[in-house]
Amino acid sequence: DLVVFALDRAGITGDDGPSHHGVLDLALCLRIAGMTIFAPSSTQELGVMLRSALDLDGPAAVRYAKGAAREAAPGQVGSGLRARQVVAGDGEVCLLAVGKMVEAAEDAAALLAVDGVQPTVWDVRVVRPLDTTMIADAARHRYVVTVEDGVREGGAGSFIAQAIADLAQAERRPAPPVLVLGTPTAYIPHGKPAAIRAALGLDGPGIAAATVAAGLGAEAPVVLTD
Repeated sequence: DLVVFALDRAGITGDDGPSHHGVLDLALCLRIAGMTIFAPSSTQELGVMLRSALDLDGPAAVRYAKGAAREAAPGQVGSGLRARQVVAGDGEVCLLAVGKMVEAAEDAAALLAVDGVQPTVWDVRVVRPLDTTMIADAARHRYVVTVEDGVREGGAGSFIAQAIADLAQAERRPAPPVLVLGTPTAYIPHGKPAAIRAALGLDGPGIAAATVAAGLGAEAPVVLTD
């Protein structure tokens, strides 16, 4: 049966109280069999995704953040269940960003480019089902970083990392190491959203620093940050 859950106030919500952050939805929705999960990165994406959700035969969730949303130009809006490649890089690092974190991933890519690294950046758009083209592209990179404003444990990043590992196993080749960035499994003190994301390393400088600190291209298993 068709049901669409519109999940307002997703991610870091601000100064509403430590228990009011919307950081559990991705991990919870991924436990529901057959649920399609949309994560818009702009006002325009939200409208597109709501229409796409209504065309499905099964349940869907559309998660969007509190406050003013980013405005996107017509050429920066995806469609259907496909991910959207924001920047094509040099094959070294692939940044896979969920929803509001796309802008932060773009900022991180610009900072890394100053040091001579040209990351690929993807707007995941649909956390489940994952776009196989995106997963195949990520798996061709030497290093992958996922970014979400939800709990790391059992969230979008770990789901993406497993998809990359499964593809590599099917193709009988090593999977690239994956760094999963997100929020801890804890009550996060309230405050201004930008300040909280910066404190958690979920802004452009934090993502860039974590990417460099983890070791670009190093041979390692999936990494879950503390």
